[in-house]
Amino acid sequence: MKYRIVRVGNLYKEQVNSYYINYGEFLQTMSYDEQYQHLMSYSCELFSFFSYNFKKLDVESTDIITNAFLLQLTWKKENNCNDNGKELVLAQIKKIKPNIVWIDDTAFLADSKWINALRNSVPSIKIVTGHICAPYNAELLKGFQTLDFIFTCTPCFKKELELQGIKTYLNYHSFEKKIIDRLAININSNKNKLVFTGSFITGGGFHKTRIEFIEEILKSGIDIEILGNIEKKSKIKQKQALYLFLNALKKMRLSKLIDNIPILSKYENYADTPVKQYSSKLRNSIKNAVFGIEMFNLLFNSQICLNLHGEVAKKCAGNIRLFEATGVGTCLVTDWKENLHELFEPEKEIVTYKTKEECIEKLKWLIQNPNESDKIAKAGQNRTLTDHSFEKRIEVINEIFLKNL
Repeated sequence: MKYRIVRVGNLYKEQVNSYYINYGEFLQTMSYDEQYQHLMSYSCELFSFFSYNFKKLDVESTDIITNAFLLQLTWKKENNCNDNGKELVLAQIKKIKPNIVWIDDTAFLADSKWINALRNSVPSIKIVTGHICAPYNAELLKGFQTLDFIFTCTPCFKKELELQGIKTYLNYHSFEKKIIDRLAININSNKNKLVFTGSFITGGGFHKTRIEFIEEILKSGIDIEILGNIEKKSKIKQKQALYLFLNALKKMRLSKLIDNIPILSKYENYADTPVKQYSSKLRNSIKNAVFGIEMFNLLFNSQICLNLHGEVAKKCAGNIRLFEATGVGTCLVTDWKENLHELFEPEKEIVTYKTKEECIEKLKWLIQNPNESDKIAKAGQNRTLTDHSFEKRIEVINEIFLKNL
């Protein structure tokens, strides 16, 4: 059975801004299709591999990148469209007439009215689905409930969503093999011994443990290159005030007030985790985040990649760094989770730790024993390329779609 799918999603804001600063003038004279192909080549994100692998299964697949503003503007001009924002995306979907719409942009996932309007205005649609692997609030949960089903990246998320009455499929992240052909050894510098790349978001089930671990590693004197995003001091102060206010309401048994006030319900999960300012050592150590092929080359040119899941992962592993680092052949050191053995063989294909002390001890040993870290890196890469390729994940997704169609 053949079908047509549209995927609605966005890229990191910093990545989009950097992309248009570097290529905006060059793209001005290009058509929509030319711009789309250029962005896919640049980004090396899920978008560029989602449709590529679906098309290998003879599935007609299209991506709409909601925050690629020049790309969206070009579509408007070429199609004589006056819509903006979500209405512009709806106009694009109407023209494509898909059978399946996959939503990855949380602004759209949280908008149950938009999802219902989508169903009503595009008769060809048989399935509306989405993907979530990050903290969510009551507003997003309401949006999930309007979907036919949802995909998520860990067994813990799957169980949690199913308890909310949402039909959920487990679909782990993966690695696209053709990235390897674009990797390049950095001949201008020595190989990084240890790297961490990722966000440091405070509060709300995000990265409290990650921040604490990284700061302890910095205190230990280990040489670690850190690239990522941190928040401004003023934003952290706002979160601290919100944490105190929400918990005060709960102590006064006014939780219903939180549920009934949209702005409070949207940030209800910020009451779960105490919020602290970053240490000056972390602020001074962090470098700007990198994306796309630049990020993959960073991992490729590093001996060891440190990984720490966010609080939202709970007891389950499944973040995308597991597969990105092993996929390019870097030794992965990651926090122990109860399902990790289903993905990799611990201490042979990856290295795991449970405490700050164990993490620091293993990092020091691996740095001093590069031959051993190389053996683990090669075994991890072989496992990812064999079992965790994008191609294999899409085959499973395709089976799920066919079953539900």
